[in-house]
Amino acid sequence: MKKKLLSLFLVGALSVSMLAGCGNQGNSADNSNSTEQSGDNAADNNDSAEGNEDSSNEETNAGEDSGDEGQDSASDGSYSNKQVIIGDITETSGDVTPYWTNNASDYYVFQMITGLDTVSVNQEGKWEVNETVVDSLEEAENDDGTKTYTIKIKDGLKFSNGEAVTAKDYVFSYLFWGSNEMLVDLEASEASASNPRYALGYAAYSAGESDTFEGVHLIDDMTFSVTIDKEYLPYYYGKALVSITPEYMPGWVPEDVTIEETENGAKFSDNFTSEYISDNVNEFRYNPTVCTGAYVFTSYDQNAYSYTLTKNPEFPGNFEGQTANIETVIYKYVAQDTMMDQLKTGAIDILLQCPDGKDIEAGLDLVDEGGYDYVNYPRAGYGMVCFKCNQGPTQFVEVRQAMAHLLDRNAFAQTFTGGHGVVVNGPYGSSQWMVNEHADEVDALNAYNYSPETAVELLEKGGWTLNEDGSDYSGSGIRYKKLEDGTMMPLVIEWCSSEDNSVSDLLVTSLQKNPDVEASGMQINQTVVTFNELMQNYYDPSTENPYQMFNLATGFGNPYDVAYIYEPGSDSNINCLLDPEGQELYDLAVAMNQTEEDNDEAYGENWVKFMQKWNELLPEIPLYSNDYHDFFSTKVHDYDEDGYNWNIAQAILYANVE
Repeated sequence: MKKKLLSLFLVGALSVSMLAGCGNQGNSADNSNSTEQSGDNAADNNDSAEGNEDSSNEETNAGEDSGDEGQDSASDGSYSNKQVIIGDITETSGDVTPYWTNNASDYYVFQMITGLDTVSVNQEGKWEVNETVVDSLEEAENDDGTKTYTIKIKDGLKFSNGEAVTAKDYVFSYLFWGSNEMLVDLEASEASASNPRYALGYAAYSAGESDTFEGVHLIDDMTFSVTIDKEYLPYYYGKALVSITPEYMPGWVPEDVTIEETENGAKFSDNFTSEYISDNVNEFRYNPTVCTGAYVFTSYDQNAYSYTLTKNPEFPGNFEGQTANIETVIYKYVAQDTMMDQLKTGAIDILLQCPDGKDIEAGLDLVDEGGYDYVNYPRAGYGMVCFKCNQGPTQFVEVRQAMAHLLDRNAFAQTFTGGHGVVVNGPYGSSQWMVNEHADEVDALNAYNYSPETAVELLEKGGWTLNEDGSDYSGSGIRYKKLEDGTMMPLVIEWCSSEDNSVSDLLVTSLQKNPDVEASGMQINQTVVTFNELMQNYYDPSTENPYQMFNLATGFGNPYDVAYIYEPGSDSNINCLLDPEGQELYDLAVAMNQTEEDNDEAYGENWVKFMQKWNELLPEIPLYSNDYHDFFSTKVHDYDEDGYNWNIAQAILYANVE
């Protein structure tokens, strides 16, 4: 089974900036995305703790020691900045490189160790040339409708081991993550490494039909060019198309693999084969000790679900020239039932993204007691029930819509968020500008209000009108539908959920064991697994996947570029919507991307059309978009994030610790 990750859409995971930048000599997304995207993201975090409880005494003591130290040095107003411990309620996996199966927590770590991007997003969400890295960036409109960006990087850029960064390292990112060897043979994610797919010639190169990448050229030691395929132009987010970070080539591939420039594009030497590079890839994926970001990967403790990062002395700064203040960052999983105690005892200094209403209230009580503070922000994402739409009963839209009518989402959201969130009716979060600018259209989306009667009507409309023997449905027991091949399909949905998950617990009572669900003729079977196991099944697009239903949460990246996750036939298509509905939704997502740059009005209109179709097809049941709260000790200063344009990976550069 291929294990695919969306960047900035689940870490991430819905962004288009390239997720590359670290290697090892001698790593890996919420969701998302992630992309993104793609920057962000990565697989996104669930809204409760998953996995085993963290009981690392060594780290707990480290937190307590640093706290005592900080109090001593704080008396004169100075900062020791020796260490900060960050707690995340999403279980880390150790798969830090976000091209396979990393979670949102892993993706934040990846962002901390990745930098030197050519184009960056600022605090206001605008994409701008990173003048810390780029000497010049020139754009040229070509007669064939393509667009060429020629980028010259500055002298003096270095990897964390002191080796020089050159244009070759940026070209390597395109060639490596766009190659058939990586995408097919070594099962990396096409969605996460999204930038190559926008370049001219990607289709032939990624399919292995051409050994050269037509749209990518290595001009000289400091200069490279990328030509964007006209199929993706115009692009609303502009230069985000060429936001890319360098990769440490000696880490990912053997030293005798080289890059050659030809008139037809850049290419690898003939010894670049999946068999030859696989040992390097499998090592560097989890152990990227040569990095480009503000921090360097030092280690991962599988027992404590904990990363240790150290300050990168060679990092020249982000787009504002900001380097890290804090020397060591420990990023660890914390169990939801112990997280507040860990914050109180100094086992952690920062507790990220509390989503649950009761936990938020407990944190606010802690702030009132003194010694702690918080930041809160509306989430650029949502919690949802996700369906596989290519097999089982959930391939039929009437079943998905009926399930939405069998879940009281208003009561669910109120119970889970404790008033710190809202119900949403599509894949959006309350922090996105499109939601506010088009409030009337958003309010007009189908709210799928709780109505068992409507659910039954939809099921009957969809042909779920039979008993197992083919007779008319008797009014009790499980409904059946006769398929085109003559087989009888029972209305039984297999649900995969993660352990120690308060959202899952709430879904058991409000949906699975809801008497109205049974009365409707539907049965939902729950299987509980670890969060990492859930993610493997979640990313499986095959019809052999044993599950049709998952519950988790996802965050949206900037750009809000979701086209690749709805592309029919793509392994990135999590929901696996069947045609013609899948094609129609994909076309609407592409139309959003291809809005003229900075034309907010047109983009908003295209966004509304996409939301309306998505709301009709309902590949997921939206549950809530909540307000996040980060709680932290008052020994942490200058800390702020908004979870969207400015997350923990950016915020930590500006923070100080007493």
